[in-house]
Amino acid sequence: MLRNNFKKVVTCTSTLVLFSFHSDNTVTAPVNSPITGNTASRYANHHGIHHHRSGQPYTIYLTFDDGPSSGSRMVNELSQRDSVQINVFLIGRNADLTEKNRALFKNYQDNPLVELGNHSYTHAQRHYEKYFGDPAVVLADFNRNRDSLRLDNNFARLPGRNFFRIDTLSRNDISTGAKAADTLAAEGYKLFGWDLEWRRRPARGFALHTGKEMLEIVEKMLDTKKTFIPGNIIILFHDTELLDEQFMGELEDFIQRAKADGKYSFEHLSAYPN
Repeated sequence: MLRNNFKKVVTCTSTLVLFSFHSDNTVTAPVNSPITGNTASRYANHHGIHHHRSGQPYTIYLTFDDGPSSGSRMVNELSQRDSVQINVFLIGRNADLTEKNRALFKNYQDNPLVELGNHSYTHAQRHYEKYFGDPAVVLADFNRNRDSLRLDNNFARLPGRNFFRIDTLSRNDISTGAKAADTLAAEGYKLFGWDLEWRRRPARGFALHTGKEMLEIVEKMLDTKKTFIPGNIIILFHDTELLDEQFMGELEDFIQRAKADGKYSFEHLSAYPN
């Protein structure tokens, strides 16, 4: 088992950008970079090393957690306005809270640019250590969410944890949850973590990164193979972040810059790794 604990925060003064390299990296095939100091996530494919071919476009996956919520309308509109593929990981309890949330969920269902995923029914009720201490409870919670929302795929993301379980590919967070992740994988779920988190936290005094700055960060991570699978980067957002107009503007600028650059494409996680 490879162990590598690394977390890097890049800030200016209102949005937090978190490089999610903190992991207890369990890889089921050889890694494609030597272990030297604080390296990033390890990557592999089903039969060995997963290489990114020179000249092949980089692939960006925009993923939004914790919907449906007050920001879900903005996520839906973003996908349509910019014709960009987006993945959302949904909490069943949120969908059941109000008629408005049910309508927001229906809008997601009706939008071909939005691909749905399972983020559990309860989101562990924010008691993560207790929740992940019983893998059977976690499995039941994800199954309940799948059935409640009538999800037609097996895409999932653990609440509060950054784990990958995709076929033979595997990576662990430094926190608890490995047994629960294994249990879900054994039942056919594909668990998607993330490579980079972009989140606005104005109360904590972080500055907003511009779309240009974020694209530079993404480019550097991809060029230096600091993602789980080379050539592919999964970015984590939360629905409510898009209620902030400035943040939304910078995200749209990021999308337009990436499209104009010519070496990036946006895809659904159903295409991962591209």
